[in-house]
Amino acid sequence: MKKRSLAVLLTAAMVLGMGAGAITANAEGEREEVRVLIKWSESQISNWPELVDAYNADDSNPVTINLEFYGTEGYDDKVKAELMGDNPAGIVQLMKTTFNDYAANGQLEELSGFIEEQGWDYNEGALAWAGPLDNEDGGVYGIPDFANTSCIFYNTKLFEELGLEVPTDIESLKEVSAALNENGYKAIVTGATTSCAADLLAKVQAQMIGSDFLLQCYNNEAKYNDPQMVEALEIVNDLVQCGVIDASSADYSDDDAISEFVMGNAAMYSAHTGYASSIDSLKDEDFSYDIIETMNFVDNPKTSVAVTWGSMWCIPSNVQNKEAAQEALAFLFGEDVQRNDVEVLGKIVNVDAWNEGLTHPALLTAAKQLEGAGNADSFYLLDMVSAKVLDNMSKGIQEMIQGSKTPQEVMDNVQMTWEEENAQK
Repeated sequence: MKKRSLAVLLTAAMVLGMGAGAITANAEGEREEVRVLIKWSESQISNWPELVDAYNADDSNPVTINLEFYGTEGYDDKVKAELMGDNPAGIVQLMKTTFNDYAANGQLEELSGFIEEQGWDYNEGALAWAGPLDNEDGGVYGIPDFANTSCIFYNTKLFEELGLEVPTDIESLKEVSAALNENGYKAIVTGATTSCAADLLAKVQAQMIGSDFLLQCYNNEAKYNDPQMVEALEIVNDLVQCGVIDASSADYSDDDAISEFVMGNAAMYSAHTGYASSIDSLKDEDFSYDIIETMNFVDNPKTSVAVTWGSMWCIPSNVQNKEAAQEALAFLFGEDVQRNDVEVLGKIVNVDAWNEGLTHPALLTAAKQLEGAGNADSFYLLDMVSAKVLDNMSKGIQEMIQGSKTPQEVMDNVQMTWEEENAQK
């Protein structure tokens, strides 16, 4: 554990425990146990078990927290069974699309009052993200975990060696890419065999269209093949045709694209900032990189950047002991644990002041981006569509990069997939 001792954590845990309200012991006179269902693997939040053990070791804390790591296999069915039962887990982790449905159905506790009591100064976008897609009352039904911006990583040394200025818009991006191509480098690569293909569209869509249109599509009030969505994908396709996005990306996995980037064959890599850890695991000590802080794909963008605020940590509305669940949530997402996430995991958390411990150059830049992107129009396209739609969209954009599909055909297929999915409900 870096910089923060267990003694400090225990002290903070005691303070958090006292602030969560009176919690009585169970029938056996023991502290109330709060089960936390987690879809991630333990490696994704490797610091949490030690922090929770320290919290649990202090008998003055009113609850015992039990982290249950399930992984992706069968997790959604596990949560569904829990929420239908009489004694659900106190906290469940939900991905955004699943969260939307549970929140809309009234199966999750509304948390705006709880957040206000804790004094957590979340940015506007993160709080908007924590409501269902249809959220006229502005309710908050989960705590968003980590923030990642959709970004373009770039090789800082290569840019310096070639005397290239960091681009800020489409025209300067094309100029830089042409210079890179002339010098034998690929400009931008991405892992188009995965969801990073759809991330390319997300970058443009957030700036050009915003989130209201995505909500309308989800509610069948608009269509994914609307001319403005096709136009957004045409901007991406133009970048492919101009050699900005290298056509080899169509065959790359995330690891393939990152390898091209860290080996110096490609000057830029398109993904979101969560992929920084993968870059770090493959690069050598001499490789340095950052993310492009400002990249306007359109004039007068609605938002500066697309953002994913990650998964949601929620309290089921039928939980037997709401106060106990709130105590556990207050600890896990309180300042001390969240600052530890920043320092140990290198994550960007959703209270700007708690990101002071960031040292990673790219994540520091991303944190600056977030300060200007805290609004609902930043909502990340990939989290706003169903899994089937996302798979179809990613595959279609991959085929577009290969030259076998037009933007119109890609979006027509996306809309058809969504209509077929709705017809089966």
